Amino acid sequence: METFDLMWRVGGGWRRVAGAALRPFHMTLAQYELTWLTRRRGALPPSVAAAELGWDRPTLSLVARGCLAAGWLKRTRSSKDRRGASLELSGKGEELLDRIESRKPFAVEALGDPLDIIGSDERALLARLLDRVARRAGDLWRR
Repeated sequence: METFDLMWRVGGGWRRVAGAALRPFHMTLAQYELTWLTRRRGALPPSVAAAELGWDRPTLSLVARGCLAAGWLKRTRSSKDRRGASLELSGKGEELLDRIESRKPFAVEALGDPLDIIGSDERALLARLLDRVARRAGDLWRR
């Protein structure tokens, strides 16, 4: 449990400062993650978006509702199944992501780098180990 607590503290700290960096854009970190995912992947059904982000469906619905209301995402109905829908990046969302990326709010210079105290070999090893742990956690706890 101590290892999980340490990972939680580091991840929580990053989410806190990254969320603060997004405040000038009137966007939460979760909204950014969902909007950025649709830019990278294109239109996605909500269930796929939730799985990719590691969220449950109620969380995805809540975050998507805010993104849709702000006009950053749009919902498109499936031509095959009228009940099915996908979330898609809108022009307004594209423009906002461009503005955010041009300001580089997540750059090391803006947020700092807690990994700067370890060397590149240790950093690479840490990344490999955490990737293995994340995969195992997915195997154990996948819904």
